[in-house]
Amino acid sequence: MKKKFIIYAAVFGKKANFKKPILSDLDTERILYTDIPERFDPHVFYKVKTMNLDHLSINSVRKNRIVKILIPDEIFDNYEYSFYLDYKHPADINFDYLVNRLEPDSDILVSKHKVRDCIYDEGGKCIEKGKGNKDEILKQLYFYKRDGYPVHNGLFANYWMFRRHTKRMREQMHIWWSEVEKHSERDQISLPYVAWKHNMKISI
Repeated sequence: MKKKFIIYAAVFGKKANFKKPILSDLDTERILYTDIPERFDPHVFYKVKTMNLDHLSINSVRKNRIVKILIPDEIFDNYEYSFYLDYKHPADINFDYLVNRLEPDSDILVSKHKVRDCIYDEGGKCIEKGKGNKDEILKQLYFYKRDGYPVHNGLFANYWMFRRHTKRMREQMHIWWSEVEKHSERDQISLPYVAWKHNMKISI
């Protein structure tokens, strides 16, 4: 029988300074996937699990993204819902509230970006701040514009994601990962496009 909820995070190639979430249910299981387990106290908040993705020949950011987007099988197969949380951000987590915010035709819940509402503006800001590869981002945005993706069509803040584990959601996450793999590592740029292109309903 599947368990209800789990929280997970991912850190590859660098030490993280965690800001611990506030939980309504202190017994919720929590896993941290990392390739540097020796840097973490295994008894602090997360259960630390070693994951080596060196065979994929991708950088540490993309390693984080593949774990974030393609939910590990041990989580997907054994829990009804998962909450991914970026290690740099705190969050006040109430699972009953999150479940109630998921719309019937949606399996993923995120929040709107607080500042921007456009992937083209987001791409410019990433380039300005040196986040990601400039050429990859420019080529990605050019491709999306040529495909007809509109300006100011919404932007999500992907530092946390709450997902219901369904076949539909897993298929959607593979489509999303293919965009990150093909273009830039900035998943906030690709998710709105994937939702638009593939009629993916995202709850806010």
